[in-house]
Amino acid sequence: MKLFERPRTKQLLKDMEQAEHYQDWAEMAAAWDEEHGLDEWKQNDACESYDYRSIRQRLDKVRDLRFRREYHDLLFVLNEGLHGNLGGMGKPALYNKAKLGTKNLITRYVEEICGALDDLNEVDDSIIALEEKQDFFLRASHCYGRSALMLSGGAVLGFFHAGVVKALFDHGLLPEIISGSSAGSIIAATACTHVDDELQHRLSLDNLHHEVDETTAIRPALSLFGNPRPRMDADNLKDYLAKIIPDLTFQEAFELTGRKLNITVTGLSPRQAPRLLNAITSPNVLIRSAVTASCAIYGIYPPVTLMCRNAANETVPYLPDLKWIDGSFADDLPAKRLARLFGVNHFISSMTNPAVLAMTPDPDAPSNPFRTLLTYQARFLKITTAEAMRFSRDNIRIKSPVISLMQHLTYGVLRQEYTADINIFLRNRWDHPLRLLAAPSREAMHRLLHEGERSTWEKVEMVRNCTAISRKLDTIVHGRGWEK
Repeated sequence: MKLFERPRTKQLLKDMEQAEHYQDWAEMAAAWDEEHGLDEWKQNDACESYDYRSIRQRLDKVRDLRFRREYHDLLFVLNEGLHGNLGGMGKPALYNKAKLGTKNLITRYVEEICGALDDLNEVDDSIIALEEKQDFFLRASHCYGRSALMLSGGAVLGFFHAGVVKALFDHGLLPEIISGSSAGSIIAATACTHVDDELQHRLSLDNLHHEVDETTAIRPALSLFGNPRPRMDADNLKDYLAKIIPDLTFQEAFELTGRKLNITVTGLSPRQAPRLLNAITSPNVLIRSAVTASCAIYGIYPPVTLMCRNAANETVPYLPDLKWIDGSFADDLPAKRLARLFGVNHFISSMTNPAVLAMTPDPDAPSNPFRTLLTYQARFLKITTAEAMRFSRDNIRIKSPVISLMQHLTYGVLRQEYTADINIFLRNRWDHPLRLLAAPSREAMHRLLHEGERSTWEKVEMVRNCTAISRKLDTIVHGRGWEK
């Protein structure tokens, strides 16, 4: 029988790779699962990867209370155990076995909890007082937390992020909190400065590639050892950004779209702490200048002075004595800062940083002995190299400020954590370094955008299940106007 199944399996995988729309991809993924008997796996609650017994018990209790309309008891039950990743139901192992979806028990549980939250929101105030509802939903939203999307650096490979953002947006799964560093800051800024009706067009191939032509191409000139004035026309990058990102401050962008944009920048001096720029920490900073700074690869693009609007609505330097460079050197995926500022406790990353891809295997990929060994080796090499760099930085006096800065930046890259709760990794990595700094052809950009979408399709059901409850809580809180 397997002899006849093999061609069918190969064809399904090939068709999935070439699918242009999610619906087509999902139909073939479902067929692949059926072909391999995974529908039975989904229907069977039992699995060592999660605590299915407690989830099933809780599901039955919530369903019974909803059926009997025991709203006070339902409120109590939700109060006592509404938290993310219950019983380990968000583990990647539960989502990388089948091509489409996971255990039906998990999907039913998430849907039941969301329905229960709707019931409590809609029940008459004579049954549950409005003040009690408000107190519950505000506390539940704060305790449950929310998700953020983090877009890494990656030069031209950053166009992969546009496909990721588009796929999440198409499914109503795009988090309102988005961070970007270096190339990721371009796509993050695009997503957070355009309203929903415009966003799909702004992320399209026609729009993005139309801006990258011979007259506006980004043409860096390599300057070894950090020459502060690289021989290049920096206006190329500024002209490109001016055509895809409106002239807005972080606060203005938030008021326009409701999305919380975060851009990381690294200080030019080792004594200069990196910054996470957003509507809270730097509301008056102009987004274009922040993106330009975050894209300023040391030694290739010149360092940048941030710009802002003052009280007289004039454009003036922000911290004029300081200059900033590529944000991925210090905080490519700023999870800790996002957690502190926005109460984020669930992270989705889109990773295209070539240096990171070379030393970080995809943690969400199906495990096997070889992959496990490779992961441990990569982590060991990363940790030992980072410690050696830290020791050298702290104990060996180097007179050259350029070498000292390079040492500091290298340590910054090695010490970072590059994985999240859900990881979307670029798979087809370009092997020629100079291509990373050249404007891509239309065909190359199409491949990156498509791979971004395609890679995200594989994670859609995981993102949907892992974020459904927090999205429902936020929808209710926003809809009621209860935000603090």
